[in-house]
Amino acid sequence: MMVLAIAALMVVPATADELADAMARADALNFFNSIGLEESQAQRMIAPVQRIRDLVQQHEQTSHQRLQAMTGTLQQARALLLAGQELPEGMRLAIANYREHREQARLTLMRAVDQEMSLIEDILYPDQNAMLDWTPPDSVRPKESVQQILEQQQIAMGRIQRAAQMLDRVKHLDPFNFVTARTPIVNDFLAMYFEPGTRRWERARRAAIDATDQARMLTEDQWQANALDVARDLIDRLGLMPTFEPERRPGAISWDALYRLFTSPATLEVLKELPDAR
Repeated sequence: MMVLAIAALMVVPATADELADAMARADALNFFNSIGLEESQAQRMIAPVQRIRDLVQQHEQTSHQRLQAMTGTLQQARALLLAGQELPEGMRLAIANYREHREQARLTLMRAVDQEMSLIEDILYPDQNAMLDWTPPDSVRPKESVQQILEQQQIAMGRIQRAAQMLDRVKHLDPFNFVTARTPIVNDFLAMYFEPGTRRWERARRAAIDATDQARMLTEDQWQANALDVARDLIDRLGLMPTFEPERRPGAISWDALYRLFTSPATLEVLKELPDAR
C-alpha cells in the first residue's frame, strides 16, 4: 500500500486529449444553454472565470515544481519499499510534509475559486440560481458564525424596510400622482440593486409593480398589519434576501460539479466564443 501511495504522489496529471476537450466544451455549452445564460451575463462572467483559470494554472505550476523537487526522494522511497526496507525517519517526514503541503495547496485553491464562484452566482438571476447549489464543503467555506448571521439579518431587515417605505409612498399617492409618480419611485428603489435596462431590471420592475398593486388594494388597517410581509415577499422575489444558513439542495447542480465546470479550460473558451461575449 505504501508503494502505491508513493507512486500516486509521482503521477503528473495527463493533458486532456482532443476527445476530452471536445466533451468538456460540450458540457460547458450545455450548461450555459440549460440555465438560459444571456449575452450580457456571459460578458460579465469572463473576468471571474479568467481569474479562476489563472488560479488553476498557478496552482498547477507550483504543484509541478514541488513534485519535481520531491522526485528524487520519492524514487528512493519507492526503491526501499520494493526491497522490503523501512524508510529513514527523515524521508518519512519529508514525504508527510509534502503530502500536507499538497493538500493545503489544494484547499487554498478551492477557497480562492469559491470566492470567484460567489461573484458568478451574483451575475445570475434568481431563477437561474434556483437550479444550482452554490454551497461548498465546510472545509472550503466554514459555516457562518453567529455574528455573521446577525449581520446578514441586519442586511435583510434594511432591504425589507426600504421596500416597505417605497411601497408605502406608492400606496398613499393620490390618483393623479399615482399615474405619474409610481414608476419613478419604483425605479429609484430598484436602482439601488439592479442595472437599468437589463433583463434582470425588467423582471424586478414587474415584481415591484405587482407589489405596489397589492399594497394599493389593501385597506389602511390591512396595510399597517401586513406592510412588512408584503415588503419581505418583494425582497424575496427580487432575489435580494440573504441566505443565512445555506443547505445543500437535492436535485440542483452541486458545488462540486460547478467547481469542475469553472476550473475547466474549456469553459473559459466557450464563454469567449458566445455571441457578443468579447
